[in-house]
Amino acid sequence: MNIFSVSDGTIQKITSHPGKLSIEFKDWKEEVWILKFEDLVAFQSIGAEGEEIAEISMQDSELMKMIDKNDLEKESKSYSFLCARHPKPVLTIIASSFTQVKL
Repeated sequence: MNIFSVSDGTIQKITSHPGKLSIEFKDWKEEVWILKFEDLVAFQSIGAEGEEIAEISMQDSELMKMIDKNDLEKESKSYSFLCARHPKPVLTIIASSFTQVKL
C-alpha cells in the first residue's frame, strides 16, 4: 500500500477550473500523485511550481482572513504548502475537501 507523504516532495504543475484545483505532485520516492481540491474558494501561488515542500499546514492563513466569510463554504479549510528551505507558504488553497490519487 502506498501512503502519501508531502515531505521532500515537489509541486510539478497546478491546474485550476471553476471550483476545483489539481496539483501534480512528485513525492520523495519520485512517485507522482494528483492532489484534488473541491469547492475551491481561492488559491495563491508564490513560485510554487518546482518548489520542494516540507509540509502542509491547515492553520488559518492570511488568504483566509482576506475572504468575505459569506463567500466561504461551511467546510472550507485553508491548506498551506510550506517550502522546505524556509517556513513560508508557497501555495495556499481555500477549499472544502482534499483527496490524493497515485498515478
